[in-house]
Amino acid sequence: MEEGIARCALFAGMRAEEVEGLLGRLACTRRQYEKGEVLLHAGYENRSIGVVLYGEIEAMKLAADGTQFLTARMGPGGVFGDVLAGSRSTKSPVTVAATSRAGALWMPFSALVGCGQARLLQNYIALISDKYFSLDRRVELLLRRGVREKLFYYLKTEAAPSPGGGRRTPFTRAALASYLGCERSALCREIGRLRREGLLRTQGRVFFLEGI
Repeated sequence: MEEGIARCALFAGMRAEEVEGLLGRLACTRRQYEKGEVLLHAGYENRSIGVVLYGEIEAMKLAADGTQFLTARMGPGGVFGDVLAGSRSTKSPVTVAATSRAGALWMPFSALVGCGQARLLQNYIALISDKYFSLDRRVELLLRRGVREKLFYYLKTEAAPSPGGGRRTPFTRAALASYLGCERSALCREIGRLRREGLLRTQGRVFFLEGI
C-alpha cells in the first residue's frame, strides 16, 4: 500500500486489500504534480476529495489587499478538499499547490457517499469534525494580539511533539509567519528576544519552550 494511503485517516481501521478494492470501485484517479503546480484553484468548483500520496502541498488564501495567508500544509496521508466536496458551496476559498513534487489521489465525493462502506463514512465524518476543532484553534490563535502570544499558542496546541520535549513545526520561518498572521521579520525578532530571555531554544524547525 502506498505511504500516503497507509497513513491517511480516511482509511483508518481498514485492511490493505480492503482499501485497494474500495479505491478501484470508487473510480479514484492518481495524478502527479511538479513543485509549484496548482492542484486546486481558489474560486473553482471541486467535487472530489484529495489525498496526498507523496510530497507536500499547501493551501493559501488571498486577502482583499493582496496578502496571502497560509491556511494549511500537509504531507503524505493528508486529506484536502473534503469539506468543500461535501458542501453546498462548491467554489474553493483557497488555492492548493505543491511545494515539492507530489502525488494525489482524487476520490469522487458522490462515489464516497454512495459506497455503503460504513468505516469509510465514519472516518470521513471524523475528519470533518477534527477540521472543525482545528479551525476553532486557528481562530483562537489569530485572536492573540502579539507575536509572542501567537507563537506560544501555536507551539502548545498545534506543533507536533518531538523527542527531547520539543515541538516540531513543518513550516519554514516565512511559512510560519504567514500561518501566524504576522511578518517574517517580526517573528524572527520575537524568536531572538525569547532566546535571549532564556524562554526558547530552537534546532531547525524544532522549538523547545523553557519553563513555560
